[in-house]
Amino acid sequence: MHRFIIGLLCLVVISGCGTTTTPEPSPTAQAAYPVYPVQPLPTLSASYPAPESGNQPQPMFYIAEPVRVSDGQIRGGGPPQAPIRVINLSRGNALIAETVVGADGQFTAPLRDVAAGDSVAIIFNEQVSSAFTREQLQPFSIQVLPSGELVMSSVVVSP
Repeated sequence: MHRFIIGLLCLVVISGCGTTTTPEPSPTAQAAYPVYPVQPLPTLSASYPAPESGNQPQPMFYIAEPVRVSDGQIRGGGPPQAPIRVINLSRGNALIAETVVGADGQFTAPLRDVAAGDSVAIIFNEQVSSAFTREQLQPFSIQVLPSGELVMSSVVVSP
């Protein structure tokens, strides 16, 4: 029995010595971090803004802040001639006003039936004919209501 245990230990020692170990690199032998080629940033042409490529300007809807209950009207902007609806998100999407963004990119609508803390939004009015389609404006919306309407901008009414 002793011979079997001694033989087994010798076998383990011999098999352990037979494996080659790889030396670990020393801290001084390490190379610096690999250097990757740096791509130069593209330079802009001297003319600004960029020449028109025939694309329409990117639509941007906004509500001028702050909106106060005492203001009596809401102001903002968007693409010229875009039909919009102003709704109260806090009161079941109640309609506040319907209007069209002016040729100057600005709109003004009456602000009624709102309280401080209500969330008011402008949505694209698909029920009126427009130069814009839902597909054009959907990438610029901040939310899609359960009814499918595109919320373009929203704000919380201040006291």
